[in-house]
Amino acid sequence: MTLAPPAFTSHVEGANDLMGIVKAYMMEMEERGYGESDDHICPDCVSDEFLAEWIAGNAESETCSFCDAASEQPIAAPFETFTGIVLGGLGFDWNEPTNEGIMYISREGGWQAPLSTTSDVLYDASFSENDDVLAALDYMIECEAWVEREFYRGTDSQRLTWAWDSFKAFTKNHTRYFFLQTNHEGYDELTPGEVLGSVSDMIRSKLADEGLIKTIGADTDLVRIRVDDQPQITGTAIGTPKPEHARQSNRMSPAGIPMFYGAFDAATAHAETFDPDVHAGKVLSVGTFRPVRDLTVLDLAELPSIPSVFDMARQEMIHSLRFLHAFAADISQPIARDGREHIEYVPTQIVTEYFRRVFQLRDGQMLDGIIYRSAKNAGTKAFVLFCENGQCIDANVDAEDALLRLIAVAHQ
Repeated sequence: MTLAPPAFTSHVEGANDLMGIVKAYMMEMEERGYGESDDHICPDCVSDEFLAEWIAGNAESETCSFCDAASEQPIAAPFETFTGIVLGGLGFDWNEPTNEGIMYISREGGWQAPLSTTSDVLYDASFSENDDVLAALDYMIECEAWVEREFYRGTDSQRLTWAWDSFKAFTKNHTRYFFLQTNHEGYDELTPGEVLGSVSDMIRSKLADEGLIKTIGADTDLVRIRVDDQPQITGTAIGTPKPEHARQSNRMSPAGIPMFYGAFDAATAHAETFDPDVHAGKVLSVGTFRPVRDLTVLDLAELPSIPSVFDMARQEMIHSLRFLHAFAADISQPIARDGREHIEYVPTQIVTEYFRRVFQLRDGQMLDGIIYRSAKNAGTKAFVLFCENGQCIDANVDAEDALLRLIAVAHQ
């Protein structure tokens, strides 16, 4: 890699003019945070999809300076400009210590926070496996020590993650009813109510166009299985249980508050429902339902990918999606029915109740349910619908407030 010196014109007159140019050049380099280079980099030298696309779209050289790739057509973009893109991405999670208010006290060992070197930050960013590229970036970037951004407060995604962990502990072991508006003494993170409000705001604003709100059309098959001693044939028998029969605590609903659990295919419905150690010898009534009207649901099973930190145009969505991915993975974790499930399910039950009773879309519309990843059949989706027993009707029945119609029954 070669670094180009500042270009001075031969007609500069006087030492003052020369010093002025040198000073301006140095200030420019310091302000932007990286040096100059006449090298070029190709897409094969990076593993980040956004960076690879950026390089391909800005290629102007037929050779790459780092992997010796060559072509008759331009394949490599200017490494100097590439360095600026990388530096902008690193700054999403990292900052210079002075910019974070970190003090340097010699008698106490120097910087009063754990720091990372540029080399470490570049390696941890995992956007290239080419050691020459990382070494060249390390040389180009002026900053030598980094600290996590929002060091004293935590980034938005960190605060939400910390708050979700506290939310789970708080609602499982302290209180689960009177918490939405109250700041509790000794509770340092976002309150449970603030967590739910923050997630709702994400869905309504930053992620409004990312497909989290889906429609289940009236022609969609929804499969639900009831396990019983006798075969069942009616919508009310196979559909949502009556409150007095909802004796078991489930992932999204506590005992006594029934909901319609199902899947989009029979195999997933079977995996989610049937436990061979418990249900051996029982009859499985497999009901296929269809919505009476289009249903509006929150889809946590098919979240948008988290944008690259180097994609400046989409950086604002990163914190929201980092949290929602972690949140969605958490609520889909299998939980053993060992007597503690009524406690372990509490946080997701509260979240579900919030989305059922409180959450509204920007037009005031309420949700009909939530789609989530199946905990029992990897790669598939399950769902819970906010549907009462009386809203599950048979094929030849009409009811004003009906939500689901049974169209077929099979038994196993």
